[in-house]
Amino acid sequence: MKKLLLVVLCIVAAVCLWQVPSSSSAEPITDAQEIAQENLVTRFLVMGRDRAAGLCDSMFVVTLNETRRSASVLQIPRDTYANYTDRDYKKLNGALNVMGAEGVTRMLSEALGVPIAHFIVLDLDGVQSMVDAIGGVDVVLEREMAYTDPAQGLEIKLPKGAVHLDGQGAEQLVRYRAGYVNADLGRLDAQKLFLRAFAQKCKTVSVTQAMHLMESALTRVQTDLTLPEAIRLASVLRECDTDDIPMATLAGEPVQGVSGAWYYCICRAAACRMVNEYLCPAATLDIASFDTKGLFDRVENQSFHKIYTAPDFGGKSDAGG
Repeated sequence: MKKLLLVVLCIVAAVCLWQVPSSSSAEPITDAQEIAQENLVTRFLVMGRDRAAGLCDSMFVVTLNETRRSASVLQIPRDTYANYTDRDYKKLNGALNVMGAEGVTRMLSEALGVPIAHFIVLDLDGVQSMVDAIGGVDVVLEREMAYTDPAQGLEIKLPKGAVHLDGQGAEQLVRYRAGYVNADLGRLDAQKLFLRAFAQKCKTVSVTQAMHLMESALTRVQTDLTLPEAIRLASVLRECDTDDIPMATLAGEPVQGVSGAWYYCICRAAACRMVNEYLCPAATLDIASFDTKGLFDRVENQSFHKIYTAPDFGGKSDAGG
């Protein structure tokens, strides 16, 4: 029983959640080239939903190579421009409200040019309760974090240096962005820091803590993963070195629209390279197969279109470790 709990717990550690069986019976999707290279790959989309409007504060694709026992994470900024609706609001974080988790998963599978087999949606209350269930996590912060927003009932106050975070502190860490020079991109880096700390702590929890963790997650998670699928994926994750899981942010740049709102515009060439690095461990995606419908492009706005069509600027967003 303890071994089974720890196996399931590892999948929680990697994506911050776990769920009971759903009605779905979908098998993991693999690419023909990856199978030919003796790589069995499963990808799933993780979305963190906020309290106020149901928008996605975080979104990332996890890739598990079940043959090589390795994993990688590619984040997609919440302010990413995406033409998924006729409405004026076209930030990607609103897509969950418009088309649901299954719809967002299908849309991103097509746009990124790689199949994403499953989705997982978690709210902020779930993050708090799960962190508290394992006794908190330890991180080292490079800066003091202080911010107050009475309208949201949000108060963030975290000191610089080594900090032990309970559930409330963990939420403050992943929501803070006011003091970063690069705003939302700085928050994405903080979320990576939290994910690693959470994964490390989950490796050392007791059976009792594991039970509390799963109990807290059950009512906070929406997913199409079945129990057998979760256990299989967990058996892979428990063999991955959490310090060596590459994490990156999909390549792009901030740009201001005519309304004054800021968006994150994807650079197609650089993003395609990153999909190959983080989502396609054996296959090579041609740029012609990336975003074939121009979901991330805004042709009528030259500032957006210039970033989208720019050459690959090279380099990795984050190497992990």
